[in-house]
Amino acid sequence: MISDPLVSVSCLSFNHANYIRQCFEGILAQKTNFPFEIVVYDDASTDGTIEIIQEYIHKYPDLFNVFFQKENQYSKGVRGIAPRFNFPRCRGKYIAFCEGDDFWIDPDKLQKQVDFLEENQDFTICCTNYSEVDQDGKLLKENIWDGFRLSPVITHEMILEHYKPKILTSMFRKSAFKNGFPNIFSQTFNTDNFLCAIATENGPAGFLNFNSGCYRVHNQGVWSGKSEIRQFEMQLDTFFKMKGYFKNQKQQRSIDKRIYSIERKLSRIYAKEKEIGKSLDLIKRMMKVDPKDSIKVFIGNIVAFIR
Repeated sequence: MISDPLVSVSCLSFNHANYIRQCFEGILAQKTNFPFEIVVYDDASTDGTIEIIQEYIHKYPDLFNVFFQKENQYSKGVRGIAPRFNFPRCRGKYIAFCEGDDFWIDPDKLQKQVDFLEENQDFTICCTNYSEVDQDGKLLKENIWDGFRLSPVITHEMILEHYKPKILTSMFRKSAFKNGFPNIFSQTFNTDNFLCAIATENGPAGFLNFNSGCYRVHNQGVWSGKSEIRQFEMQLDTFFKMKGYFKNQKQQRSIDKRIYSIERKLSRIYAKEKEIGKSLDLIKRMMKVDPKDSIKVFIGNIVAFIR
């Protein structure tokens, strides 16, 4: 095992036999002037993923630190898998992420991010742009982030109200989590949002405008495999839970705006899918926040329902 790695790369896998070699090769291709380790958690795969991981352990015994779960935890409702099972094993000052179905494309990714965080001690996260590919690796869209998301600084309030760094591209200071995680964290669907919000309470995220990796969209993905309605429902549940944790006035205001934005979009999707009762329930909640806008949304939802 490598002594004193500066960076720990956290990798989660479950039935990623078709993808995980590309994931590992992207990590192994990193050119750095510091040591790093690869901390893998496999959630009881059954498709040959475990055998592939064992091949890499045999080839690179000093680099890989692997935990093979005997029973799938995600199916039991366990969330926050990386903080629960990988973070305690991460020895680096910094933690980067690449799940088994995603992959990095820039061999200088880790070096660039470490350089940034070493030179900017006030920042807790460093993230980059990324692309999306399908299950076969075909490019769907390059450089997903544009417009205002190219801002070089992402504040705590921006993460609560607008968007978070893509975890695939992100590197965190491990010290940003020195106070641990609240109990509600492990009950949250979108722990990535919560993770970034907790970290940036201690300092902002920095965005470096280069493309470092590819996020794979496929029907077996933990997130991309969900329907649009389910994705928005999960987001809504997540931010209600976050609202119970981040309690100062500024945080509450930002989260309320995010919740309203999610409810606005979800009410329209419900209407399109003829789930008018659910759509109306959201409109009723929205009316308490912004009556004028809610009426406009309601009218638009009626049109969407009729069509």
